[in-house]
Amino acid sequence: MMSDRKIYFAALAVVVILFFGSCIYGYTASIQMPEAADEIVVTFQSSTTELDSSAPAQLSWQIFFNNLKVCLILFLGGMTFGAATLFVLVSNGYVIGSISGVMLRGYDVSVFAATIVPHGIFEIAAILMSAALGLQMGRSLYLDAQGRDDAGTTCLWYGTRFLLVVVPLLVIAALVETFVTPGIAMMVFAGV
Repeated sequence: MMSDRKIYFAALAVVVILFFGSCIYGYTASIQMPEAADEIVVTFQSSTTELDSSAPAQLSWQIFFNNLKVCLILFLGGMTFGAATLFVLVSNGYVIGSISGVMLRGYDVSVFAATIVPHGIFEIAAILMSAALGLQMGRSLYLDAQGRDDAGTTCLWYGTRFLLVVVPLLVIAALVETFVTPGIAMMVFAGV
């Protein structure tokens, strides 16, 4: 039987391949069908208009809770034996790829990188870890149904990992997105 660490890295490898594959697919689709990609951007922008940018601390918490919601869905989607986790992961990858394609149509790569990379490093890491933990949960539930695992204990362990690793990454991502990314983006916009 594979060790827990090997299982985690196998789940993480699957998640990374699917996420970045769906990002590439979304990016490619945005080039081939620009009108559809523009609609995705409009839908995304309308869903983020609720964020209050006038109060940075409040904005940071709003960003944190929006990202936490996605990560919880990815993690708890493991209760569907990983099906919901994979669907949400691939859907988000596709949307991110489409939005990236639209941004790269209108801006230089340096502007795109400045507006995404500073907080995206933490945010995407949290998303990938949440999905990998969700897949592990799904595997544990499957093995428990066969009498080969104690899903309650195993899933409690995964939940602890979620709290100790994913949640802090989301806090950092929200703070960076609120307080660091705008400054970097302004410097790059000024230089372009």
